[in-house]
Amino acid sequence: MFDWNWLWVVGELGASYGFYRWWKSNDTFVAVLEVAPDIDIDTLKKFSSSTSTIDLASVHGLVQVNDSKPNSILKSQFISDSTGVIHRLTIREQRFEKARNVWVETKNLISDKTRYVPFRLVSPKGNSIRIDKPLEFNSVQDQLELIHVKFDPNVSSSVEKLINTAIGNVSKGIETQEHMLLIDIPLTGIGRLERRSGNWYLIPHEQWGGILSRSTRNEILSRYRKHSNIIRVVSILFGIAASCTAAYLIYQYYLKRQRQTNTLPRTAPVIHRNEDTNENTRLQCVICLDNETTYSLQPCSHLGLCHTCVQQLKNQTQQLCPICRTPIQFYQRIFLP
Repeated sequence: MFDWNWLWVVGELGASYGFYRWWKSNDTFVAVLEVAPDIDIDTLKKFSSSTSTIDLASVHGLVQVNDSKPNSILKSQFISDSTGVIHRLTIREQRFEKARNVWVETKNLISDKTRYVPFRLVSPKGNSIRIDKPLEFNSVQDQLELIHVKFDPNVSSSVEKLINTAIGNVSKGIETQEHMLLIDIPLTGIGRLERRSGNWYLIPHEQWGGILSRSTRNEILSRYRKHSNIIRVVSILFGIAASCTAAYLIYQYYLKRQRQTNTLPRTAPVIHRNEDTNENTRLQCVICLDNETTYSLQPCSHLGLCHTCVQQLKNQTQQLCPICRTPIQFYQRIFLP
């Protein structure tokens, strides 16, 4: 019968393999990023006209709009002098909900909208590269700066508050948060560089994606190395857990086999030969048809085997009752009068 506890081993091995693949992928990206060139935007003008792409590189510059047109810049809805190239407005309702006689504060998302405009990374000398689709880069949302928080408390009557308190659902109010990627913020971009119509563009790499971060290149590498080490440790821990679980299940199986073995006597009982079939009425073994029956089989309770045949049957891989073919769990010694 299959032991379902082995599914724990399969699950732990699967988790270990998944984290292993993640770790190796992260390690490979770190190795590729370490050898990727760190390009000064000002030096891009020195590249020959035959060079139209740089497979993976990192660049640094200040965030600037592409031009002075009104639709090329985003303005804050709450702060008049705050302008940027990515704008995110999040609206949440804060509530108190009662769960198991405990009041818990929750935040329910009402709206989360992000807008962007194409922008440039500009060097101190005025040279630049363009970024047309910044939201396609990894972690760019984490680089937005919280510039405004507004909370509008819920205004309700005493009766409404009493009813909401009784049902365990009280609205505290509406919270509005505004995040922006502001102009003149230093930014590090990692991705593929392409020259189009005399301008250089930074786009996500087909295999490795792209990164836009306010961290430096070395800080990004350090962060990925740290993540890689954590993933490696988790993969090893799941592998150790799978090995320990498998060893435990094997040990339990061994103990079970030992208990079955201990139910059999170490010395063979006295065997009565049927020398005179007319006078001997003892039950005979159903296998050898010679020795006296001394064991019953459980759980079917059939009485029909001698000690010698039990020993031979026990050494077989599949132990079945020779009468009804039921799997044998243990052998019970019997004593006939």
